[in-house]
Amino acid sequence: MLERRSVDMCCVQEVRWRGASVRFVEGRRARYKLFWIGNSDGYGGVGIFVAEKWVEKVIDVMRVISRIIVIKFLIGNRIVTFLSVYAPQCGLSEEDKDKFYDELIAVTSKFGDTELVMVGGDFNGHVGKSSEGYRGVHGGHGFGSRNKEGERLLEFGMATDMVVCNTSFSKRQSRLIT
Repeated sequence: MLERRSVDMCCVQEVRWRGASVRFVEGRRARYKLFWIGNSDGYGGVGIFVAEKWVEKVIDVMRVISRIIVIKFLIGNRIVTFLSVYAPQCGLSEEDKDKFYDELIAVTSKFGDTELVMVGGDFNGHVGKSSEGYRGVHGGHGFGSRNKEGERLLEFGMATDMVVCNTSFSKRQSRLIT
């Protein structure tokens, strides 16, 4: 599917493999290297698929916790950083959620000002339709109502000067939710 859609890099969540490693995955016409980190229980976990043509550009892989992985690329003279994240679900403790966001902010605060940083993942929250209170982070093209986890995501965006890109452009009604 990645090769058919010409996707060179893809963040994935709920990688159910234990431990942390890397392996090549073969498609019909393309190969991808999957970098991942899981946990000892075999649930959750995150990974990043990288098209083979970009593998030689990888300069660093940081497996932070089972819910955060970071890959840095050197493209030309610029560092491009991707994070794949999987926020704790509703029903988990506030302490677990706080630890996740504390770790995520700690990691992102270490990036240089010239780095291009992109975060892909499942934040298990809804940022809602309105950008009220979060202009510059929320583009005003969301869906539904905001929940507590969505509020956390928007606060993370404010703290790190990032944008929830999916809210920055309008979409057909059928594409507003997955």
